[in-house]
Amino acid sequence: MPKIDMSLLSDESGPLIVYKSKGQYLIRSKGRTGTQAPVAKEQAKILGRASAVSAKLRAAFKPLMPDVKSRDTMYRLNNALQQWLRTNPQHVNESIDTVYQLNGFALNGHEMSSSLHTGMPVVRDESGNVSLSVPAFDSPNPIHPLPFNGVVKLHIIAVSCNINDPANSLSTETIREIEYHGTPVDAQLVQLNIRPQQGYLTVVALAVNEAAAGIVGAMWN
Repeated sequence: MPKIDMSLLSDESGPLIVYKSKGQYLIRSKGRTGTQAPVAKEQAKILGRASAVSAKLRAAFKPLMPDVKSRDTMYRLNNALQQWLRTNPQHVNESIDTVYQLNGFALNGHEMSSSLHTGMPVVRDESGNVSLSVPAFDSPNPIHPLPFNGVVKLHIIAVSCNINDPANSLSTETIREIEYHGTPVDAQLVQLNIRPQQGYLTVVALAVNEAAAGIVGAMWN
């Protein structure tokens, strides 16, 4: 290779690469391959974390989902989790009782009845125990517009997932059948035997008479 007079180059050229092309020796600036801007790195982190948490939730909710391999459900849940993670929940110094990006999310590919997730909210007491709040039954069809024939079957699954380590998660499953034949039934709390911990996203999904399934509560500690 012939000697190249480096004094002809500007001091602002930065790292240089000398290479041969078509019989000529050329010089170009060294590119920044293999590096990412901070924004791109943060976005990649959010995408990966949302995907991992979504996989854990969907695995736990399998008994409530008619199509566990539905890509539509996967993409929608991934997107909802990404939106929530972009709010930087780790920097919030207090518990959040409602993660709005997830509340009312349908697990069966159809829009969840608003009366279902607002009429049966998830609550927690002063000790942190989580329960499903079931309203009083005093109408001909207490779960209208869902089908009803004397029994209201509540199939509830609660999942608590560490968002920094999604493999560290726990879940509980509760089935409650309430018979109703016209005589009013008082409001009640169905305890879910789960207590959210610091750094955990807790999500509760509900299926009613196997006709509708979705997330009725999500909270963050």
